[in-house]
Amino acid sequence: MPGGRQRRGRVMGAWGTGPLDNDAAGDLLDELERARPEDLPDLLRSTFGRVIGVEGDLDGWETEQALAGAALVAYCFAAQRGHPLDVDEDLEPIRLEVTEELRHQAERTVRRALTPDGNEWYDLWTLSDGIDEARAELEPYLRVLSE
Repeated sequence: MPGGRQRRGRVMGAWGTGPLDNDAAGDLLDELERARPEDLPDLLRSTFGRVIGVEGDLDGWETEQALAGAALVAYCFAAQRGHPLDVDEDLEPIRLEVTEELRHQAERTVRRALTPDGNEWYDLWTLSDGIDEARAELEPYLRVLSE
């Protein structure tokens, strides 16, 4: 598969309800791993902007990428505060200094993703009866981002 991230033999684009359990998340994490550390904040701001700055309907793929970025911000923010999250090892290689602005954008991203209006990601999880589980998967990240 392009990008080099192992997909653990999955055939579908999503194999779980977590923010890192889909191909869109893997693609974003691959991009962030290849990027220079000083470029990470701008890449994440751009990714978040495709969710929190959109007029009209949210695209599912872009929402999945933004949620993966928000998970990364939460992971790095928790580590900065001395309370690391126990999450997917895919986040470990990416080091990011989280500013208040970036933390706030990540929080807004998660909150927007959890809003049903004009939201393909939300609609797909609702149709598959997985929205409650997806929401529960995002809760630990949202809790950290809301501190």
